[in-house]
Amino acid sequence: MIRNLLKHCQSRPKLVTATLVGAVLFGTLAFYAFDAYAVKITMKRVIFEGTKRGEVLTLINNTGDEQAYRLGWRNMRLTEDSGLKEIPEGETPADIKFADQMVIFAPRRVVIPPGGSQQVRLMLRKPKDLAEGEYRSHLWIRPEAEAVKFEAKPSEEGKSAVQIKMLAGVSLPVFVRIGQMTATAKFESASARQADGKLKIDLAISRQGNRSLYGDLDFICTGGEEKVLRQVRGIAIYPELPQRRFNFNFPLPKEGLSGCPAMRIVYTADKEDPLFKGNVIAQTNTNIQ
Repeated sequence: MIRNLLKHCQSRPKLVTATLVGAVLFGTLAFYAFDAYAVKITMKRVIFEGTKRGEVLTLINNTGDEQAYRLGWRNMRLTEDSGLKEIPEGETPADIKFADQMVIFAPRRVVIPPGGSQQVRLMLRKPKDLAEGEYRSHLWIRPEAEAVKFEAKPSEEGKSAVQIKMLAGVSLPVFVRIGQMTATAKFESASARQADGKLKIDLAISRQGNRSLYGDLDFICTGGEEKVLRQVRGIAIYPELPQRRFNFNFPLPKEGLSGCPAMRIVYTADKEDPLFKGNVIAQTNTNIQ
């Protein structure tokens, strides 16, 4: 079966117009690609748990040109307030278990026509007597094309113009969960205040247990008619991190915050989470200063 799988296995100042076709979100790496990026992935993350042994991703070339992409593993650490950082190759931290040695994928290189797609198959090869816990590595997908292309373009008023197109990679986490998985969370602190025409929110969320958490944050106006002021999607807290801090700066609504003296902040699990099944993980209340 593995053999069959592997077979399917970059005088006046000039006016510079920057067109961002794809972005690498390193340090605060996103776990899935948005439509405007050079490559789009149909899943946010891959989880092998229970009897699951295989998964299929679809990569979509979101550019107007044929693109070749290479796939590989990277191991990442989630920091308390700076997002994801790459772990140097060969380093084996005691607080993170890697999944890259037990998950194979194919193909490792794909060529996709404009607007086309390609499937990538993943298969779990779980070693015998594997210790209980959550294992994680990040599947990295990057274009072979040059990172930056310069194209001369005419512009208004006789100025020279250069269009910059950036083609870059995206990443998604791949988890292997072995044994009984538990996780809980709570808000250690939360504050909200108005300043400089913005709503500034500071949070600290702690996590307990042997697996990661993933979900969305809802900021709900209370003290009158309840309404969702803002939602932040894709908030992850990994096992190596007992607590994560967040600082958000949201534009104030046009009508301001009149009638909204306080807010409830709710951390809700992803609907596909087998433990929480889309339910609330944690919530707290705070006054708006």
